[in-house]
Amino acid sequence: MFIGHPSILIKHGKISKKELRKTRFSLVELLSAIRAAGYPNINDLDYVILEPNGDLSILPNQAVVNLTPKHLNIETDYQGLPIAVIVEGKIQHKNLRLIQKDANWLQEELANKGFHQLHNIFYAAVSDKDHSLIIDTGNQNT
Repeated sequence: MFIGHPSILIKHGKISKKELRKTRFSLVELLSAIRAAGYPNINDLDYVILEPNGDLSILPNQAVVNLTPKHLNIETDYQGLPIAVIVEGKIQHKNLRLIQKDANWLQEELANKGFHQLHNIFYAAVSDKDHSLIIDTGNQNT
């Protein structure tokens, strides 16, 4: 159904009824998708394109694009990617190898933070930048 070429569903804030009909994409689905992408007002959009694979490409007006450090010519430090090392109490050995660490290192780090039982840890991750450890027991008190 979508194989072929992209279809422009919104152009400069105006919905194309013809393209919606042609692609069998409902207005309700379109409005829901653009709201979910953070754009409740279609006037804020330059283009919404239904891609051949069925995904929507949503291109906002430059006036509503969120400012980023790049826009302001501000350099930022790399924050690191959190690598999951414990998932539901189980050590993820493959991920430890990615950061060139082992289970002994992890056990020591956990002990230093007061965690001695793996089954008490729901999720733990290590930053690939500085090897700092994030621990979540899954016992959120809300």
